[in-house]
Amino acid sequence: MSLEDLSFEQRDEMALLLQELSNNPSTRKEVLRLTKKVRPDLNIPELEIEDKVEKRASSAEERVQSLESKLREREALDDLKQRRESLMKKGLINNEEDISEVEKIMLEKKIADHETAAEYFQWMKQAAEPTPTGFNPQAMSKFNLAPYWKNPRAAAQSEAVKALAELRKNTKPIGI
Repeated sequence: MSLEDLSFEQRDEMALLLQELSNNPSTRKEVLRLTKKVRPDLNIPELEIEDKVEKRASSAEERVQSLESKLREREALDDLKQRRESLMKKGLINNEEDISEVEKIMLEKKIADHETAAEYFQWMKQAAEPTPTGFNPQAMSKFNLAPYWKNPRAAAQSEAVKALAELRKNTKPIGI
């Protein structure tokens, strides 16, 4: 269908509608974009300027975002370095190799604090105190064994009677 097949009134009505759409601020950009889509070689400065500004603004925003992410990464690395140095200053670790062990413990045991993990690491490294082996003569010196050598049964009964009397003598319940 072409414009020649339309009456003058129909053409005037279409022209009036297009003029209303292009003059309305809410539909103007869409009309201009549709016009550019139908005739790509048509020069529309209003759209070209807006597109260039948007493109530059988006590239500037991307640069700002990348700089912010690099800054956050650098701050996180500085904070980690400061925590590691603090462990060395406080004497919780002895050398740089211990840091990797402490951080490994942090991951395995889900410990969020470097100092707590370093203390845990120190506790793990400490050897348990050995239990005494063999006979300790000082422990036996507290007891008088002479009655047991003479009559073991009578000595045991005597000790039992003393213990029972001591239990009966206490007025407060056991365990409190």
